Amino acid sequence: MVMIPKESPATMGLLENREDETDPRRDLIRRVSSSATFEKPTRLNAFFLYVCECALDQQPEAASEQQIGIHVYGRPPGYNPNEDNIVRSQARLLRWKLEHHFVDEGKDEPLIITIPKGQYLPVFKSRTPATNPAPIQAHPVQSKPVKGRSGSPLRLVAVAAAAVLALVIVWLATRPAKSKAVTSVSAAAPSIKAPQTEKSSQQPSPPILAADGAIRIAAGLSGDGYTDHWGRRWESDRYYRGGVAAPGPSDLIPPVPDSGLFRTVREGVSADYEAPAAQRHFAYDIPVPPGVYEMRLYFANPNPRSEEAGQEDSENLHHLGVELNGRMLLWNFDPVADGVPSAMDVRAFRDISPAADGMVHLEFQPCPEPPFVNGIELIPEAHGRVEPIRILAGQSGELEIEGNRWRGDDFFIHGRTTIDQIPEPLPPPPPYFARERFGNFSYAIPVPPGAYTVKLYFMESYFSPANPQVECRGGEGCRIFDVTSNGVMLLRDFDIYKAAGGVFRPVIRTFQGLHPNGQGKIQLTFSSNSNYAEVRAVEVLDEKK
Repeated sequence: MVMIPKESPATMGLLENREDETDPRRDLIRRVSSSATFEKPTRLNAFFLYVCECALDQQPEAASEQQIGIHVYGRPPGYNPNEDNIVRSQARLLRWKLEHHFVDEGKDEPLIITIPKGQYLPVFKSRTPATNPAPIQAHPVQSKPVKGRSGSPLRLVAVAAAAVLALVIVWLATRPAKSKAVTSVSAAAPSIKAPQTEKSSQQPSPPILAADGAIRIAAGLSGDGYTDHWGRRWESDRYYRGGVAAPGPSDLIPPVPDSGLFRTVREGVSADYEAPAAQRHFAYDIPVPPGVYEMRLYFANPNPRSEEAGQEDSENLHHLGVELNGRMLLWNFDPVADGVPSAMDVRAFRDISPAADGMVHLEFQPCPEPPFVNGIELIPEAHGRVEPIRILAGQSGELEIEGNRWRGDDFFIHGRTTIDQIPEPLPPPPPYFARERFGNFSYAIPVPPGAYTVKLYFMESYFSPANPQVECRGGEGCRIFDVTSNGVMLLRDFDIYKAAGGVFRPVIRTFQGLHPNGQGKIQLTFSSNSNYAEVRAVEVLDEKK
C-alpha cells in the first residue's frame, strides 16, 4: 500500500466503512487527520495514517523505518535508511504535531495518540485525569448566619477545612516536579547549586547592567555570578519562569574559548506533553532599559555522550523553539548541529526592543525534546548597528586600542597560539600583532543577518633569519595558505612574507560585503598549503548605514 497525499485512494482506506467502524480509535484518527494541525503537509498526514492503520491491523512489522520510507515517501524497495533519514526526521515532526494537537485542538479528547521514541507504531491510551484537572475553587465561609443545621459550628469548621484542603491541593498540583536527574548530577559537581524544583525567580527588579550597558545572564548559575575569560560580568540566573537549573557538559570537544559559561544550563524538565507546561517550557522576562539591542543566545550540547547518540554525535537529538515577545524566533532548532564543528553554538539577533511592559520576553519550547539554554546576552546597538567584533588571537581579557575595544581570542575552532620574541633593534609591533593563532583552524563568528566588512591582520615572524630552529629562514614560499569565508575564497596561496615584503612587517587585508551562512556565522577558515596558516587579529564591522 503506497500512501502519499491524504486524499489519495491509498490513504482513504482508513477512513472508509469497515467492520470495526465502532472502534473509537478510528474516529479519533479521523478527527486528528482532518484537524488544523495536520492540514499541511499532506505527506506527513500520510505518514500518520499509514502507521495508525498498521497499529489497528496489528502489523508492527509494516511500521518499520524502511517500510514507511517505501510506502509513504516513495523510496525504492531495499533502500538503506542509514543513508536516507527522511523517516526519522519526519517522525520527530510527527511526534511534535501529535503533542501539539492534544494540548490544543484535541485537548478534550478522552483518548490520545503518541509515538514513543525508538518506534514508529503509535500507541492509543486514555488521557490521565491529571492532564486537564477540574478547577478547584475555595469559597470563603459567609459571615452571614445560615439557617438550619448548616449554620452549626461543626458545619462551619468542616467547610473551612475543605477550603483549606482545596487550596493545598491546588498548590501541590501547580508545583513543578522535582528532577531526580538534576539531584544525581549535582552531587558530582557540588560547586554548582542546581535546584531540584524551580519556581519563578524573584519579582521583576531593575536590570543589572554591565559596564558596557549590556545584560548578561548565565542560565542555571546561582550565587555571585561569573566573570568570563574577557573580564565580562555574567549575572547569576534570574528573571526566569519554569524549567530547572542543571550542570552543563563536563567536557567540550574541541575546546571552546571559555568553558565557564557552559558549566550550567537551564532546561525543561520533561518532554511528556501531559506534564505541566512549567516542566516542558521555560521563559525569561528580562527588564531592559528602553533602546535597541543585539541579542545572543549561547548553547552547548548538554549530554554529548548520551546513550541515545551511541557512537555517533548528538546532532538531530536536541530540537527547541524560541519565542521573542510573542514572535517565533527559532523553530525546530538544533543547536548541536548548528554549531558543528564547534562544541558550542551562539545565535545572534539584531534590532531587539523590549515589549510595552519594558521587558524582553523569551520562551523556550520543546520540539519535541526539552529546550535548554546556557547564556543570554543583550548588547546595546549604536546607531542601529551591531557592536563591532574585534578579536586578538591568542590573548585574553579586553584591550582598548586607539579608542576601540578589542577582546581576547574568541569563536575559534582548533589551532594553537604563540607569542613572538621580536629581535633587537626592531621596535615592538602594534598590539594587534603581539600573538598569533596558527595551524588549520577557523573562526565561527556569530552575527545577525546583514552585510559585514572583515579585516584580517597578519605578520610573518616565525620563518625568519632570526629563528635558527627552522629550515626556511625567511623568503617567499615558507608559509602559504588559503582563507575562505563560508566557502568563498578570500585569499588563495597567500604568502605573508611576499605581501609584506619581509618579516615582522604587518599586513592587513580587508573584505567587504560578507554575509553570514545559514547557521548565522561568518565562518573564516584558514587552510595550510605550505606550513601552517596563521592570523593575528580579526575585525568584523556591520555595514548597515
